[in-house]
Amino acid sequence: MSIGGIVMDLSSQERISTGVKGLDDLIEGGLVRGKVYLVTGPPGSGKTTLGMHFLMEGAKNGETVAYASLVHNPDDVVKDMTRFDPSIRFYVGSKKLLLFDLGPVLWRESSHVPTWKSVLFRLREIAEENKVSRLVIDPVTAIEFSIGNPAEKRAELARFVRGLEDMEVTTLLIAEMTDLNRYTEEHYLVSGVIMLHYFLSGGKMVRGLQILKMRRTRHGNGIYLAEFTNKGLVVYPDKSPLIK
Repeated sequence: MSIGGIVMDLSSQERISTGVKGLDDLIEGGLVRGKVYLVTGPPGSGKTTLGMHFLMEGAKNGETVAYASLVHNPDDVVKDMTRFDPSIRFYVGSKKLLLFDLGPVLWRESSHVPTWKSVLFRLREIAEENKVSRLVIDPVTAIEFSIGNPAEKRAELARFVRGLEDMEVTTLLIAEMTDLNRYTEEHYLVSGVIMLHYFLSGGKMVRGLQILKMRRTRHGNGIYLAEFTNKGLVVYPDKSPLIK
């Protein structure tokens, strides 16, 4: 591929697995290492589970990974994931999967909702002290902008994303999205957006996964069936939740 006379080889990008069965097949084998991605969708659609699959994949490969919660008790997230993969307790115990409950810490430091700047400062400490290679921040919708000007808000978020990329830690930002027609600044600034859906079909709730964008990647353009199995979240690249 040539851009402005510069030849770019997209296949040379180092990729890492998401840990979600079927998802890597839709994004050329995985995520580009060291970039920041957004996982969004309505409550209960599987966002946190997808994030934990991503971290467990790294831990099983000998990496040190971290889950940073701004709302949930990380212990509850581990209990939920234990249903799908009991080995998570081993990786937590061996400190390959690190848990950080940042909500209480950041709220104690200020009477206001945590800001992007304060969260980034703490995350940089975590990444550097522990040599973290993968990070999940859950949920970024708990973070507040410290300024009101729209242009300055975008600049503040851009600094946050750039700060994460400077750490060369592959990061998933988990975000609630109840209005599927409303896109936020995060959608435009991150390297990729994975959206989870659910639909009512035949009286049953069915889940779907959509890749809105994925830089440097040829990705699937449909909405793909996603299900919770006894092994966790699974994506079916050859099935759609919209077709019976």
